[in-house]
Amino acid sequence: MRMTGLWGLGVLVALGATGCSDQQYVGEGGFQTFALTEDTAPFVATDDGNLYIVEQRVELPLREPTDPQMAELSTDVDGLPWARRPWVERHDYELEVDWVVINLDDEEREVAFTINGINEFHEYLPGFTIDENEVIPEFAQWERSMILEPQERRYGTIREEQLDEVAVDLATVVNGVTNANLIVHPDSQSSLDPRATPFVPAVVPALVGFRAGLRATTPSNVVVELTVRVRDERGVVIENVDNAWELPVPEIFMPSSVVPPEE
Repeated sequence: MRMTGLWGLGVLVALGATGCSDQQYVGEGGFQTFALTEDTAPFVATDDGNLYIVEQRVELPLREPTDPQMAELSTDVDGLPWARRPWVERHDYELEVDWVVINLDDEEREVAFTINGINEFHEYLPGFTIDENEVIPEFAQWERSMILEPQERRYGTIREEQLDEVAVDLATVVNGVTNANLIVHPDSQSSLDPRATPFVPAVVPALVGFRAGLRATTPSNVVVELTVRVRDERGVVIENVDNAWELPVPEIFMPSSVVPPEE
């Protein structure tokens, strides 16, 4: 039997205080948190095991394009997989995420910390398959599996170039790729992988947000703390969320929903 699943939790965040000279924090005080708890219901349950998922959605408050600017984006779209060019493109700004994953339990826990990108047109939403009652998650665009000791805190940073890869992968997989899991695999780089390079669009949309998540197969009490920073090269990320552009609703792209062409 084969099944697919969707998940997501939405929270729009505002731009907060200034960090170092060329970065700004995203979110109140630059700090965001979410948790997987022992009360979290399984997202999917089988006779052989469960899959638990929690997620936090982060969206950037962007300056709204004017009507003439938006009209200009609808020109010169040959070869692009969208009806217009993006308002924000790759390298208009750069994102970086510091993360802490904390095991609150007195027992060892195994979890995966995940990131999946959102641009103006698409949102990457990996599903899962069930094979003989085994739940097999599809790859996230960025993920780290870890075994946490009791009360352990694990630290890390998702660097600008890694989140740039998320943006490129998202633009690539919607442009005719038939096996998105190969493209987003941690060992693949779309700009270098010959399986991906023919599908990288000439224009790559910037990430307008992402979904951070925790994935586990057992009940756990694990917390994620995030600090998200933006280095705004174009000056399009604004501080006042009340004046932010109402982002277009992206189309969900789920890898398992892609049907390879018949030979």
